[in-house]
Amino acid sequence: MTWSRPGLGAPATQMALVVLLLTGCAAASGRVVDGLYVDTAKGFRVALPRSGWQVASSPGADLALRNAGADASIAVSASCPEQETGPLPALARHVLFGLRQVEWLRQEPIQLDGVAGLETVVRGRVEGAPVQVRSVVIRRRGCLYDLLFVAPPETFEARGADFEAFLAGWEFLLEKP
Repeated sequence: MTWSRPGLGAPATQMALVVLLLTGCAAASGRVVDGLYVDTAKGFRVALPRSGWQVASSPGADLALRNAGADASIAVSASCPEQETGPLPALARHVLFGLRQVEWLRQEPIQLDGVAGLETVVRGRVEGAPVQVRSVVIRRRGCLYDLLFVAPPETFEARGADFEAFLAGWEFLLEKP
C-alpha cells in the first residue's frame, strides 16, 4: 500500500505516521496563531518549528508537521478525555503498532512543561523501509498526549534538534475541560 497524499512526503514516514496515529484517532480542535499551534479544548500550545517544516494533515493527528527535505514528520495526538488507560510503558507500545522488526534503543522518563512522561526511541520498518521513531507519552488532567517524531535513520539525528525544540516549546494550558 503506497500513500500519495498531498502535503506528505515519502511513503515510509508517511505510512509510519498513519499507522502510529490511528491508535489515537484524535479529532483536530486547534489552530495556528502567530507561529503557535493552540488547542484550548485539549489544553496545550506549542511553538511550530521553522526550518523547512510545514503543517500537514494526517489521520488521527491533532497536529502533523512535515519536513519534506529530510523526509521527517512530527505529530501530536491528544485524547481528551483519555481513551486508553494503563501505565505509560504499555501506552508507549501502543503508538508503535504497525512497525515491524522493532529495535528498542531507549526508554526513559521525561519532563514536558513540568509534567512527567515517558520517552521511547525505536528503529523499525514500515513496508520494508527503515524508520526511526521518538515518542513522548504524557498523561495530564484526564488527557493522554502522544508526541511523535518519525524519520529515516539517516536523517533522524540531523532533524532531532527540531523535535527537541518542539518539545521545549510545549506548554500545557492552565484550563481545559
